[in-house]
Amino acid sequence: MSAAVSTGGTAVSAAGATDRTGGAAVPAPVAVITGGSAGIGLAVGARLHRLGYHVVSLARRPTDPGMPWQPAEEHEVDVADAGAVAAVADQVRETHSGVDALVTCAGMVTRGDLLATSSADLVRQVEVNLLGTMHSCRAFAPAVQQAGGAIVTTSSSIATNPQPSASAYAAAKGGVESFSRALALELAPVRVNVVRPSLVDTGIWVSGGLSTEDYAGLIVKRGAEYPLGRVGRPEDVAAAITFLLSAEAEWITGAVLPVDGGADLVGR
Repeated sequence: MSAAVSTGGTAVSAAGATDRTGGAAVPAPVAVITGGSAGIGLAVGARLHRLGYHVVSLARRPTDPGMPWQPAEEHEVDVADAGAVAAVADQVRETHSGVDALVTCAGMVTRGDLLATSSADLVRQVEVNLLGTMHSCRAFAPAVQQAGGAIVTTSSSIATNPQPSASAYAAAKGGVESFSRALALELAPVRVNVVRPSLVDTGIWVSGGLSTEDYAGLIVKRGAEYPLGRVGRPEDVAAAITFLLSAEAEWITGAVLPVDGGADLVGR
């Protein structure tokens, strides 16, 4: 089950945006973001909100009330639960009809070598990162098709440049890329693209078992290794996602866009 919470956080209401040409109000475009309460997802929502979107977040936890921006709607849901995601999609379609943008940012990682990782942790990483992306796309695709919208999914540089203690995560994110490219064929002319970030300072690796001290060291180390001299910020990835959703990218589909400070160039 999901809980919908209206935060009243948008300047453009759910009912619509003012048509400044003097006509009647026109509906605000609708963006659905999984993992929209924190990290990259929250940054994407904030950016789309500034562009006039009505932002709907699906996440296991609500947005921190201390954040400067809140999604217009929040649904507390685990994307690994296909039924719960489908129920939210039904609610969104009933309220808004079409969905102009679907962005799948929900993800998680549990650090550990394969032989030291429990079966439950292996399955959970695949359920959230890969199946959660598939459930979300399956549930919301009809609404995206209805609106003539676009979809962006989120991979990781670890899919192509694996790191120790992240084999399950690498497999799941590699699956996201293959799935998304196949989906671009299935849903055309709806556009489906992927962003592939390298290390972004969201804290996901701390929640995945890395100590705060080791994480701080990793940020410094990776930043020094990347050609552009720093790790990513959520806003870096949000900018790329916003571009892929925009009319400027209307002839791009099935693409995997590295957003990585040049990490791929040095195998990081």
